Amino acid sequence: MKKILPIACSALVFSITVCAQEQFENPGFEVWEDILASEQDTIREPVDWSSLKTSDNSQLSSLAPDVCTRSSSSHTGNYSLELTNVQSFVVANGVATNGRMHPNINTTLSYMFTDTVDDQWHTPFTARPDSLVGWFNYSPQELDTMQIKVVLHQGFGKQPDPDYTMNWIAMAEFRSPQNTEGEWLRFSVPFSYFKDENPEYVLAVLNSGAGYQAVAGSVLLLDDLEMIYNSPQSVDSRSFSEHGLIYAVDSRQLVLKDLDHTLYHAVWVHDITGKQVWKGSLRSNKVDISSANLVPGLYLVNLQGESEVFAQKILLY
Repeated sequence: MKKILPIACSALVFSITVCAQEQFENPGFEVWEDILASEQDTIREPVDWSSLKTSDNSQLSSLAPDVCTRSSSSHTGNYSLELTNVQSFVVANGVATNGRMHPNINTTLSYMFTDTVDDQWHTPFTARPDSLVGWFNYSPQELDTMQIKVVLHQGFGKQPDPDYTMNWIAMAEFRSPQNTEGEWLRFSVPFSYFKDENPEYVLAVLNSGAGYQAVAGSVLLLDDLEMIYNSPQSVDSRSFSEHGLIYAVDSRQLVLKDLDHTLYHAVWVHDITGKQVWKGSLRSNKVDISSANLVPGLYLVNLQGESEVFAQKILLY
């Protein structure tokens, strides 16, 4: 939940922000607060982030398990964010957002949203970053997949969003089924821009499981989220991170441009539902994916290394 700063402090923070590149609030999850979720339930959330326990449906919040906790295992600092999929009457996905959650018994009707009216549940953001980086430590169960999705938008915004995507300015998305074996890995994912306009808000959704197919017991630790700024973005430019980009020659071959392939050892390809459709080794800057027999469409490519992960959406022709 967002803390409301005193006016003097807010003015100071604003003046600092104007001079610096815009970032998430509490991106290292160092600051936490105790919240009275109900008469019998006190929970802890990272400041400026929220969970199922502080959703806009108090009845469901009181019944929901606590899937968002503080971990003393961190990449830097004292703490990180720990998200855990918990078996309840359904599998409750470990999820956190810098907006607010709208849960529903029918999970397909649940979503996270930016409340533009209430300062507690939105994060103003007017910049156009190049990419999002961070550190994760993931222990998935079975074929589960962690997910991070960040949307820069104007006006009202939500995720998942069949209704308000016209408000989206850009999106960055990272998914990985990789068990990091207790180690911290760095991920990097570019923003894809849809409009040559500045956003008003940023909405992030962090998941320890694959959405509606989450598996109980998967645990995700996240730390040190950071927006990277390198060059102006436009809808006509190809999205890239600070390292480079991946592009498809056709449905049979991927090419790494300005990416050091020796930093990575494996390539995973997922379809837009998060299903893994191909996995292979990385030995050069060219990847033969012809054996996957993929149909034309949008896919997410993950490069996996010992200490770094890169992800990017590609369009196969």
